[in-house]
Amino acid sequence: MIKNTYDRYEIYRNADGSIDQLPFIPISTSNNDKYEEWIIGRSRMDKLSQKFYNDPFYDFFILFANPEYISEFDIPEGVLVRIPFPLDRVKKEYEDGLEKIRKQ
Repeated sequence: MIKNTYDRYEIYRNADGSIDQLPFIPISTSNNDKYEEWIIGRSRMDKLSQKFYNDPFYDFFILFANPEYISEFDIPEGVLVRIPFPLDRVKKEYEDGLEKIRKQ
């Protein structure tokens, strides 16, 4: 079984272990981003995450990069889904965005 090694809630975890609601963090576009055609019944965010990041648990980054869709079930057939890339850039942008909002 694959274990999630990235704690996306760490910045918003309180001393008592509770987690504040996470804000939406937009992921900027990059010339390094990848695109994949969405095929209903075959495409899944966790599979795209595994394919491009070698880890299925970064699927939320792909969803954040495609804010016009609330979930993968909203994506129409044939749409080019943007996979923000490389992962290190995306993680830094996400964490910096969380820190900025947390300090407000």
